[in-house]
Amino acid sequence: MKRSRNLTAVALLATLVAAPPLLGGMQQKAPETFTANLHVTGGGGGAAAATIVIDIKRYTADAERTAVETALETGGFAGFVAALQKAPAVGTVSHGEKSWPIRWAREQAGPKGRAITLVTDQPIFFVGGGAADAKPRAGYEVALIQLQVDSIGLGDGTMAAAARVRPGGESGVQVDDYADKPIKLVTVVRKAQ
Repeated sequence: MKRSRNLTAVALLATLVAAPPLLGGMQQKAPETFTANLHVTGGGGGAAAATIVIDIKRYTADAERTAVETALETGGFAGFVAALQKAPAVGTVSHGEKSWPIRWAREQAGPKGRAITLVTDQPIFFVGGGAADAKPRAGYEVALIQLQVDSIGLGDGTMAAAARVRPGGESGVQVDDYADKPIKLVTVVRKAQ
């Protein structure tokens, strides 16, 4: 179970390491805003749904991307989090009255149009954190979101709402998700600007 969770999360973060800018007509100009419906399945079979709003003011510049990548390579997870916290906020993820700054926003051409990867410098939810046998929350200090959207901004995605990142694996990045499974974003819609 952990292996498949890590492989999905690695796919999420692989764009951190090798995310060239988009070429051609697929690139969208920030700002752009998306709504995403979450489908969360708990370890005991329970399910919940919610909606988040993702507001991207701009995409991360190459120099900022390099600073965060270097921090992960040289300083591990602690260096990665410190670099994220120093990076300028490029947007927000919000749910109800709560909001989390996006410190990393990248887009690249993907199989369905665009793949957009977002990283916050704080966890958003601890799915399964209320269970009697829940793992400790310490060390799960970021959230990762990946959207797959078509040319008009419709799509789906996944979210590791509380995660930790370390060097390693095939892509050079290993992601551990606090939840048993990544959260599914079953409906993603770009709002008209």
